[in-house]
Amino acid sequence: MLSVGFIENSLKSHQFNFNHKISKNWLINMLSAFDNNESISENFASKNFNFDETRFNPKLSYLFNDNSSFDMFYQYASKNNTIGDMESLNQQKYGISFTLGNSQNSAINGEFNYFSNDYIGNPNTPVAYQLLEGLQPGKNFTWSLLAQKKLTKFLDLNLSYFGRKTETSRTIHSGSIQLKAYF
Repeated sequence: MLSVGFIENSLKSHQFNFNHKISKNWLINMLSAFDNNESISENFASKNFNFDETRFNPKLSYLFNDNSSFDMFYQYASKNNTIGDMESLNQQKYGISFTLGNSQNSAINGEFNYFSNDYIGNPNTPVAYQLLEGLQPGKNFTWSLLAQKKLTKFLDLNLSYFGRKTETSRTIHSGSIQLKAYF
């Protein structure tokens, strides 16, 4: 509070989520959302925004069993800042993901995404970072891999890897190893 003052955030969301299982192995999911996301900074007017967002996200999943699946999905999002510089974004996201697991002992999850961001506004502002969710205008790729293993009754091991690439930047890789002890 001493350096940035008060920041007030508000999020209102209206969502429609439809799930339907077709035969034994196929699942269709449709998500539509209408959101309003507002942030007001006491001392930094450049951080103020009021986004109106519309999202449509269909997903098709093939279920191998209770612990394993393969998904294909698409998301269209339209975001408009109704104050300040009136930035706008039309985003299309295509992706695939998988989950492989065996009972309660181990699991592997992975995901690959392609984003096409049609952005109008200055991309080097705090509002743009929020609107683009850390991505850049144009083409973006993200991918992740997470491996989890229960070593003993009291010990779990998690390995995670994340990557991303934009049209104008080099590939960024990051990862972590986590060992959890329960006592």
